[in-house]
Amino acid sequence: NIVEDTFTHARLLVNDKLSLMCPKAIEKFVSVYSNMDSDSPEDWANAVHSCRRILVDVADALYPPQNEPVVINGKSIKVGADQYINRLIQFISTKTDSKTFKDVVGSDLSSIGERLDAINNAVCKGTHVEVSRDEASRYIIHTYLLISDILSFCSTAEDIEQR
Repeated sequence: NIVEDTFTHARLLVNDKLSLMCPKAIEKFVSVYSNMDSDSPEDWANAVHSCRRILVDVADALYPPQNEPVVINGKSIKVGADQYINRLIQFISTKTDSKTFKDVVGSDLSSIGERLDAINNAVCKGTHVEVSRDEASRYIIHTYLLISDILSFCSTAEDIEQR
């Protein structure tokens, strides 16, 4: 029960903060739950697509797209509408000096982002992508945990409401 309680606690914190900062993401999580309640692999794939859109919504709220790239250590990093992972990593970078935490969360973001993008791109190209219920569940859990890590930088209600 400890793992379940820990995840439930993280989920409730994410829901509370998202409801203030990004209500569209909460609506998408409701859709995710509805899709996961189905016995259809198509609905499970839709739940995974919603996870990607949730991360985009969070990125839009925390670090809106910019036309000009950000230059860090001489390297140009695009932070436009399509670069939601870069924007989330930039948000984290502006909120902490802990290289270890930035590296861990950034690595998780890159990994889940690449996987979600790969599924999304395959579907956009008309490729059939089969997603199992277990796989979709893992994406949902990872999405919640990542958002929990990201939102931990929005420590006060005022900070969240400013977004």
